[in-house]
Amino acid sequence: MKKILLSSVFFFSLLLAKAEEHIVYSENFENASVTETTLGNAAAMNYGGGALWTFGLETNYPVDGAKSAYFNITNTGSDWWTLQYRIDSKFAVKQGTQYKVSFKIQSSIASTIKFKVEATADFTQMLNLKGGYNLEEYSITTSPMDRDGDNANFMFAFGSPAVPTEIWLDDIVIEELGTTAVNKPSLKNFAVHYSDNGLTVNSPQPCSLEIFDTMGKLLASYANIKSGETTIPLTIRHQVVLVKAQHAGSMVQKKVLVN
Repeated sequence: MKKILLSSVFFFSLLLAKAEEHIVYSENFENASVTETTLGNAAAMNYGGGALWTFGLETNYPVDGAKSAYFNITNTGSDWWTLQYRIDSKFAVKQGTQYKVSFKIQSSIASTIKFKVEATADFTQMLNLKGGYNLEEYSITTSPMDRDGDNANFMFAFGSPAVPTEIWLDDIVIEELGTTAVNKPSLKNFAVHYSDNGLTVNSPQPCSLEIFDTMGKLLASYANIKSGETTIPLTIRHQVVLVKAQHAGSMVQKKVLVN
């Protein structure tokens, strides 16, 4: 019986450890500190536009535990970006991966704020806070990240059209979920042929282009070829050239006979 119990405890510990591997950020404010521009492990930024707020740690009536984040917003300014609580560049994200953001929040007055992800994705979810000091719990799943990066910005935006209110925030957890396929820009259907006017390039993406002779000598290069059809004049004749196109890590090479 003891052996079975120990095995069960070990198995549960493995499961717990595996689950915790997916948590990339957490903040419960129990050991948090406050500066002019930070609250806990994230930035509290007033970008102007007439916005006014104060922030700190709530210890008298916390949302959970002994401390919560507290924001007293007296003017929401001219736009959504004026007041931001930013979990910015705190962990690396992976292209195609979604993240689940969980938190508890309370407001004194009904208001609509934004939760956003920027820099590595373009994700926005409106949060319609009930007000009346009602405790609300959210679990938000982001869109897949557009790119890898360590500069992801997960933020709460308290600017207009939100209204002046008091807000309490606690138990923020960000978890890494599964990865979905992301369609990367490709030159798969890139085509090129010779006509009397020169090389006619048809590219599905903007690309850089280099033209070489059969000995590997660079004949011409173009940094910005637009997507679609482009004609490139050539002065050489009666030889084979190698056309090399590149875009965002995708590369294709084509041989063309110039008559």
